[in-house]
Amino acid sequence: MQSKPELEVIVPEWNAPENIRAFFTLRSGGMSAGAYGDKDGFCGLNLGNHVGDNKYSVRGNRRIVTDMLGAEPKWLSQVHSSRVVRAEDNNTEEQADAEFTTAAGIPCVVMTADCVPVLLCDKKGTIVAAAHAGWKGLADGVLQTTVAAMRKEIGDEEEIIAWIGPHIRKDHFEVRVDVADYYRASAVKAAADDALESIGEGGWHLDLARFAKEALKQAGVTEVTDCERDTYSDPEHFYSYRRDKVTGAMVHSSASDSSRRNSSEISWYYIQPGLQIN
Repeated sequence: MQSKPELEVIVPEWNAPENIRAFFTLRSGGMSAGAYGDKDGFCGLNLGNHVGDNKYSVRGNRRIVTDMLGAEPKWLSQVHSSRVVRAEDNNTEEQADAEFTTAAGIPCVVMTADCVPVLLCDKKGTIVAAAHAGWKGLADGVLQTTVAAMRKEIGDEEEIIAWIGPHIRKDHFEVRVDVADYYRASAVKAAADDALESIGEGGWHLDLARFAKEALKQAGVTEVTDCERDTYSDPEHFYSYRRDKVTGAMVHSSASDSSRRNSSEISWYYIQPGLQIN
């Protein structure tokens, strides 16, 4: 039997306060196999229970992440919406695509593969959020709605920063004209000239990161760090539905760590799964 490798993660490089911790899981280090495994078909860390993987493997993979965090993540049932929930109130895998918390010891998580994961926090480290921005949710305002929910908690004066994680990049994300037109009519249409490139025969390359930055700008978030990594072109590290058609899921998670915090300390955790982008 092949031994399970140590869990590898990406630690975001951004200007978050010292009390904020974040990471993004890769596709290896778990119990899944085949299309849900690592690049060799073994030891995959698929965290999505909606993609056809063995449910016991997913359960084991989620336990690995839970043990690493020291707390049970607040998993979401992601539906490509703009709905945001408070993590403390999410006890049944709520249907939503973002969650936030000001509380300690509650990991927020979102799952992505080709979709855009966005982590947010304020400069004082009093609130964190994790958002899953699929093409439809991004066009429908999931990031603006997430920032608005954070603002409701901390007010309009505190500076919020964001980190954009690995996702499918423009050169590999081809969409039909109806998706391009959907963006041209959306709240982020100001970025359409830069983010959409015609490739002929009714096809377009779409730059999700560019639209995400426009959405964050509209929400008043001006400090945005983009990791610039592409899920499609890196099968060693990332799941990608567009590349493989059948794939696992990675997850992004944020939480406050009561064992390490004072009254204002919050920890962030970021993970990744494989969701389909149509």
